Amino acid sequence: MAKRENKFVKITRRQEDTSNENFGLGRPFDFDDHYNRIAIMGTLVTTIILLFFRQVTGSGTGSVMLDGVSYAAGFFFAYLIGREIDPEPGREWGALLGAFITLAGEAVLGVNIDGVIGLLWVLFISRMFNRTSGSRHRIGDNAIILGCAFWMGYSGYWLFPVITGICYVLESQIKEGYYRSLYLSAIAFAMCAITGRNMETPVLSVHYLYLMGIAFILFLPQLTMAGFSTARDDRHQRPLIRSRLQCAQGIFLVGVGLLLYFGGNQAGLIFIPCIGAAIGTGLYLLVYLLKRKQKEEGNL
Repeated sequence: MAKRENKFVKITRRQEDTSNENFGLGRPFDFDDHYNRIAIMGTLVTTIILLFFRQVTGSGTGSVMLDGVSYAAGFFFAYLIGREIDPEPGREWGALLGAFITLAGEAVLGVNIDGVIGLLWVLFISRMFNRTSGSRHRIGDNAIILGCAFWMGYSGYWLFPVITGICYVLESQIKEGYYRSLYLSAIAFAMCAITGRNMETPVLSVHYLYLMGIAFILFLPQLTMAGFSTARDDRHQRPLIRSRLQCAQGIFLVGVGLLLYFGGNQAGLIFIPCIGAAIGTGLYLLVYLLKRKQKEEGNL
């Protein structure tokens, strides 16, 4: 009997590069890009201002350094995630706006040091779906995604491994999906037996519900506009697959919402940069569309 053909083989071979890389989702950070320079300067200034503020208020040295790194990481990750959920050329200001909204939110609500791991997970999950890097996820990327999911699940945020498994299953089924994602989903689901489940009812402040509601409403138009995206990947300069971009945005919106709702106030602190990125990119999209409409009417 002839061996059954795997329907994913042709897609997989076309996606793979000749180079033997362990990471596929990494993206170059161009310092000649003025948006990137603003993000770096904003991160440094954020850290300096916070350290000065904490020192004036009499906080201990350990707390100063810890909070300074957390605030700076939140600002920078909000920018990076904003560039992933809205990679359209000409709308980079939306990611920066989201970073500054994040700074304001964290200044009022606070920070959570676990946020660095959780935000790294969000960043790589987004890249796994939209493939802005120009490559599929590889062994190093999967180690980061699964490692972050395990750490967060073991820290009490039990939904991380579950959503990770769902993401891998979904990734394998959409256009140009990688069939081995199904095996990775099994690993993610198996983590649930180790990390367990926190049976305590999480306490979630109404402030986070309001923020999530605002982010959801403002970000929804992004899903429609992604269907007309002209963004290209870094490696091959090929147009992004629009259905994958829309899937990345949908997973971002729903996944973060579920993690926040079932994680309580501490999860809310972790995902302030995600909320800021959603609000910032959503607001700037509205400004962008209004400017484009005015320009089109002026040319008539």
